[in-house]
Amino acid sequence: MNKRNCRILLTGGGSGGPTVPLLGLAQTLLEREELRCEFLFLGGGKGPEQRMLKEYEIPFRIIPSGKLRRYWDWKNLIDPFFVLAGFFAGVRHLISFRPDAVVSAGSYVSVPVAWSCGLFRIPHLILQMDFLPGLANRLMSPFSRAVACYFEDSLETFKGRVRRKIIGPVVRKDILEADPSRAEKRFNLDPELPLLTVTGGGQGARELNLAVENLLEVWLGHWQVVHLTGKNSSVKDIRHPHYHPIEFVEKGMGDLLARSELVITRAGMGMLGELSVLARDALVIPLPGTHQEENARVLERKGAILTLDQQSFAAADQEVWRCLMEKHQPGRLGELLQQTWTGPGNQELADLILHCASIRKSK
Repeated sequence: MNKRNCRILLTGGGSGGPTVPLLGLAQTLLEREELRCEFLFLGGGKGPEQRMLKEYEIPFRIIPSGKLRRYWDWKNLIDPFFVLAGFFAGVRHLISFRPDAVVSAGSYVSVPVAWSCGLFRIPHLILQMDFLPGLANRLMSPFSRAVACYFEDSLETFKGRVRRKIIGPVVRKDILEADPSRAEKRFNLDPELPLLTVTGGGQGARELNLAVENLLEVWLGHWQVVHLTGKNSSVKDIRHPHYHPIEFVEKGMGDLLARSELVITRAGMGMLGELSVLARDALVIPLPGTHQEENARVLERKGAILTLDQQSFAAADQEVWRCLMEKHQPGRLGELLQQTWTGPGNQELADLILHCASIRKSK
């Protein structure tokens, strides 16, 4: 069988949220029998994406990026120069890599790359996961040929794009092939006890970690707990056979989530998308003052998640927590979260990208 060569450039990062679906997309394209795919990932130097990509053997290049703030900060005076440098870096990589399409999942590092795509008429696609499109995606929109959104209301922002499509969450292969029994072996879990997993993500983990310490006593009376603390955590040295603090899960995250009865997490759509595919119950603590608050409100209105603001979660005593859990029907929330979408969006996004790439090749 003659395979078609396909080069896809991926941009995003800054946190694990935008990186995870891009990795899931790459895995999906690599499994297409008719394709011989090559990838290049352009990102910043401060996020976790470079570490995450090592497992997938996708080349990673750091490019300059400036944050486009809508408030006064002295860095606003110098960041335009970083944006300009990012534009020329994007041009250089487009010339050397010659991608058939470029896919961005948010992040300011993606903006100058999207702009440089306009110079070479390379198809640029936006993966819009959050309910409210951020400034970076809005700035990329005029230079993008297509957009894939998780929420129908998000499409309004991208009027004029050649193709707009609603898709389900794009997730990694280890989510699609998750096995709870593997998690028991990997993380030394008790097969008889339900599991509570707590993850704060790359941002704001400190506040969640402090609250977790106050609630462990009541939690450990009902669950075993896996606590993803993040790097350089100041979590106390708490020793208990059913408490498992871990900085970062390199492998087996899908298995761990599939084994969990309840997951306490931020409202990033990367994680919530994975929980929806796995039909896991979620208690969501949005990062204050961010797009995550709207993500949480939308899903809470659908009855698909439980939510608490960060202040209430930090102040919750054992009695408040017991009352909250009395309302919890294990599995019901996960079922409703899964029904929010028609299923994983990996294949739909892959088809959209290949469609745009084939149009370019035929011209």
